[in-house]
Amino acid sequence: MNLIATAVSFDFATLLVCLFIVNLFTVLFMLSYRSRYSEGSRLRAYISAKLLQLLIWPLLVLEAAAGLRGVRLPVLLLCIAGGTGEAFALLKLLGAYTGGVKRLYYGLAGISGAGIALLEWLLPSAAPAGALAAAAGAAMIAYPVYLLSVKLKQTPLQKLIGGLYSLVIIALLGQAVCLLWAEPLTGIWVTALLQGMFYISLYLLMFLGTAGYMLLSREHTYAELERVATYDELTGILNRRAFVLRARPMMAAAAKEDWSFSFLLIDVDHFKQINDTFGHDTGDKVLWDFSRKIEGQLSSSDLFGRFGGEEFAVLLHRADEADSEEIAERLRRCVLGAVIDDTLLPYTVSIGVITIRSEKRITLNRLYRLTDIALYQAKQKGRNRVARTYEYCVLSDETVPSSL
Repeated sequence: MNLIATAVSFDFATLLVCLFIVNLFTVLFMLSYRSRYSEGSRLRAYISAKLLQLLIWPLLVLEAAAGLRGVRLPVLLLCIAGGTGEAFALLKLLGAYTGGVKRLYYGLAGISGAGIALLEWLLPSAAPAGALAAAAGAAMIAYPVYLLSVKLKQTPLQKLIGGLYSLVIIALLGQAVCLLWAEPLTGIWVTALLQGMFYISLYLLMFLGTAGYMLLSREHTYAELERVATYDELTGILNRRAFVLRARPMMAAAAKEDWSFSFLLIDVDHFKQINDTFGHDTGDKVLWDFSRKIEGQLSSSDLFGRFGGEEFAVLLHRADEADSEEIAERLRRCVLGAVIDDTLLPYTVSIGVITIRSEKRITLNRLYRLTDIALYQAKQKGRNRVARTYEYCVLSDETVPSSL
């Protein structure tokens, strides 16, 4: 038995030293990363949590190797504090860090810490306080797991990390149950098994927190870069580049299947006067109002994008002349009588339209120029109207089949 106890003690001491080294290098890596690529408060919260967790391992080594007493309470409280900080960092990364969530977690951490201290004073055995700490740790990551697995738009990475965190919750709850019910089975091998479960769950949580956080952070960064490259910052609709990239395959498919499609250019009338009279802030609100109203009139298969300034483009999927005429008139009317900041601020739009039905392909640049002619005609005729150019104008001109 003494030999087994010595072996177990050596194994745990070695494991604790390894965990300390891994956590130390994690902190050093994150600090060096932050010095070059600062990502704001969520990274600071994550580094702070790792620094708190880093203090745990030397205390556990001293307890295991030197038999130092009185370190269990500080260790459990550091676990609660570090778990709270790591949960905050993960929630910030997932966009779920609100005032209500912050108060909830502070309350959970405070109640858990007070409960652990009280149990250590009233029942100075490891089981009750350790069980509460394990249960509190499971509760800390329950909400992020819910977000990753159920609520958020899931990616394969989010599903994987959510599943792994679910296993950690099960392990922590299992450890809490084992600690509470282990008294009748007291023995060296039971104690070693429970300690092993506890340290392995800590190791898995540490590893998953580090690797999972970094992978999710990279995915979040790439998604943000893609969003910036795809959508117009002011209106939230497609920017010109993204519109062109999505329109080309749609136009190619229409040419291949001999479908009709229509292209619209929309311009907000006298937009410069709106800016000069009411200010650029009001002008921005007009563009935002215009975008929401136009977007609400289109189907999910249509494309809507901002080409620059007050000029917008729409590609109507499978819309012939009659359909496009009806839709264009509906778009023109939907913006009338606008109210901006609780004030009536009417504005109008002019729309140029062209409908294509041909097996021949047409470049988007050529389509834009022809529709721009129709838009110019709408403005010349007094604005607040729809003007059309026709397909024969396109077919009489040279097209380039291979470069849409």
